[in-house]
Amino acid sequence: MKPLVFNGKSGVLHVEYKYDDQARLYLKEGLVEQVETGRLQGQKAAYTCMRWVSISTDFQEGEQDGYTPDPAIDTNAILSYLEKAAKNIEVINKYIPDPDAVFRVDSGRLHRAKKLNAEDFKIALLLDGKRSLSEVLAISGKSELAVLTHACKLILAGVARPAPAKKSMPEKERNDFLHALQDKLTELVGPAGSLLIEDAFSAMGIDAESLAREDIPQLLQEIGTLLDAEEREALAGWSDEYHLN
Repeated sequence: MKPLVFNGKSGVLHVEYKYDDQARLYLKEGLVEQVETGRLQGQKAAYTCMRWVSISTDFQEGEQDGYTPDPAIDTNAILSYLEKAAKNIEVINKYIPDPDAVFRVDSGRLHRAKKLNAEDFKIALLLDGKRSLSEVLAISGKSELAVLTHACKLILAGVARPAPAKKSMPEKERNDFLHALQDKLTELVGPAGSLLIEDAFSAMGIDAESLAREDIPQLLQEIGTLLDAEEREALAGWSDEYHLN
């Protein structure tokens, strides 16, 4: 953005956001005249896209039409905020190189930590060692920059640490479990049992080969949403009796 402003460029800066949105910043002679996202425009759109981190950009130079300039948009204020955000993001990238990383919080350290505020604690409660940061973002109600900033503060405070990578089940153990599960579902719902397992894996965003022991409760829960109450009770009883070696 800074070179476009300082060089007095006219055109539109296209911003693609990883999480299902995009923005267009219309510049005329180095001044931002209008900002549009998928749902917003003007100052609200500018404030929204300035808090995106996972983006790609492309500038289309040349006079643009089809937009109405918003005199309330302050180009200098945008640049000032982006400069501060860039410094923040530099630190974030050092400690959180992957937005799909999974962190867990040490509750003991959390309650002893100093210089953490209420918003930091809210994000800490969502870092359960299972959700990725992308999933935390989706349920937090905060901007991506805010979520990553709070997560980074928790990491620097020694409160949040990367969760151990899940280890997939050995092939024989996994196959024995899935065959037994399919047999039980076939008993309950007939040939559609195998489809219920496929739908559950799809809802979890994983495939059978990557199934870990700790994924099994969620797998059974996802399947349970597709059963009636009596079938869910029968599946729960089976899962209590089924023991992994």
